[in-house]
Amino acid sequence: MRTASEIQERIEKLESEYDDYDPPSSEYEDTAEVAVLRAIEELEWVLEEYDEDAGFTTS
Repeated sequence: MRTASEIQERIEKLESEYDDYDPPSSEYEDTAEVAVLRAIEELEWVLEEYDEDAGFTTS
């Protein structure tokens, strides 16, 4: 299980990579991007937890 700081670091890394590729054109767009990146990270975490508990695979 990831710690809160590891999750935060991952979100910041994803946000930076995304901004380098496609910089936000407005404050609203930047806020929306952060929300999407947090949702992606949370989904990754849930899938990892489920995989560890139940042997779930994504392939």
